[in-house]
Amino acid sequence: MALTSFKFLLFLTVVLFLYYIVPKKLQWVLLLIVSYAFYLISGVGQVFFLLGTTLVTYGSGLLMQRRRDRYKQELASSKDISKEDKQALKKKTGADIHRIQVIAVVINLAVLGVVKYSSFVIDNINSLLGTAGLQAEIPGFKILIPLGISFYTFMAMGYIIDIGRGKYEAERNFGKLALFLSFFPSIVQGPISRYEDTGKKLAEEHKLSYENLTYGAQLIMWGFFKKLMIADRIAPMVSAIFVPDYQDYSGTLIFVGMLCYAAQIYCDFSGGIDITRGAARMMGIELPLNFERPYFSRSVAEYWRRWHITLGAWMREYVFYPIMLSKPISKLSKKVKDKKGQQWAKYVPSVITPFIVFILIGIWHGANWRYLAFGLYNAVVVAGGVAMEPVFKILREKFKVNVESKGWKIFCIIRTFLIMGISKILVKAPSLKTAAGMVGRVFSNVNFHVFKEIGTYEFDLGYKNYIVLGISLALLFTVSMLQEHGVQIRKTIAGWNIVFRWLIYLTMLTAIMIFGIYGPTFDAAAFIYQAY
Repeated sequence: MALTSFKFLLFLTVVLFLYYIVPKKLQWVLLLIVSYAFYLISGVGQVFFLLGTTLVTYGSGLLMQRRRDRYKQELASSKDISKEDKQALKKKTGADIHRIQVIAVVINLAVLGVVKYSSFVIDNINSLLGTAGLQAEIPGFKILIPLGISFYTFMAMGYIIDIGRGKYEAERNFGKLALFLSFFPSIVQGPISRYEDTGKKLAEEHKLSYENLTYGAQLIMWGFFKKLMIADRIAPMVSAIFVPDYQDYSGTLIFVGMLCYAAQIYCDFSGGIDITRGAARMMGIELPLNFERPYFSRSVAEYWRRWHITLGAWMREYVFYPIMLSKPISKLSKKVKDKKGQQWAKYVPSVITPFIVFILIGIWHGANWRYLAFGLYNAVVVAGGVAMEPVFKILREKFKVNVESKGWKIFCIIRTFLIMGISKILVKAPSLKTAAGMVGRVFSNVNFHVFKEIGTYEFDLGYKNYIVLGISLALLFTVSMLQEHGVQIRKTIAGWNIVFRWLIYLTMLTAIMIFGIYGPTFDAAAFIYQAY
């Protein structure tokens, strides 16, 4: 069920009606029922994957909690226990919990890996066997990738790791944990929530609130605007440019395609998240922010703190810091320190760790060499930026660059946007070879006459669509600029005269209904991130 479909709006309306008329203590039960009903619509077989992940997560959490509780009981009942025995008991308990934790995480990762990456691995092994002249071939098999499996798997693993660390106690109510992993607005494309935050909110009682209803509805409408009036309108042009026969287009047109795809993927993904957060907010549930105007970032590292925020936070918490503080990295840093000094040693964790993290981020995005290249590209840029910072600092001082000036800030924003634009070519191009060719063509085939000839191409949107697109992008940019300067748009509008306020709402709603991309060939279900 697409988030931008009439069916979803009708489904949400019915859910909201029932949500606020059932006894408040049963609100979470209703959400669990409707969440699984929502997921069943995507396919009965997919539910078994979600249910299996939930069972493993719930069971492992309880086992770890029971082992920790038993440890506390043993300490309490043995008042005269020696310090050595106490340490041995603590060590054994930690080892038992760690063992359960590792098994649960491996099972969840294995399911994700088989479902999402098995075909990719088998195809590449068969290709290598063929290149080597061997006749052997591993038989392939097709598995339908369950909706949102990457999102709920990461949420499940985060929960398991947190319980293993003793961050909070395991949830003893299976239904409440099941709701956390299956909550219907976020199951499509995130955000990746933490149980200590979202899981608790889902189980709480919520009163009907005019503020929540209006704020949530505004977020949904804004998401519809970004998805239907920008992302889906610009999609045909992007799809036509990113093709194997890219040589038919000049480097300048490919660059325009890159800009268009940057707008498309941002409005598609962030628009979907706005709908998700808006739907949850109407029920009094605050989901974590997932985008914070990433195209205003002054560095690639900042970009990744603003883009897919919950994925970045997950990676920092469960991958980045554990690797950075791990024994192998510490030993390597010590060796570098002994040979090169402290200055070089501090770069070891801050250069190596981003490589591992971004490779994982690339793989998470999809089973394709393009995504691995995407991860490596970001790793090189981020790690390279850290390693070269002393050089950059010297250059800034030599040329007397005022890093606080508006000109420098604008330069950094444009530089970061273009660097990330190249990574988007890697993702969108049909193959890694095509992506490399397209990037090369951008720098080697400049032709500004393309803007005069654009009307001759089959993908030309027509001047009416360009006008709507231009106005929509201008509105998005204006709102983003205001938000970047601390203006809270919805609160500001809420303080205006009720007539003027509702005139704005109705104008936006009418524009979406009239100019949104609908029609016989329209597929609102095709959110770029929903299959991740």
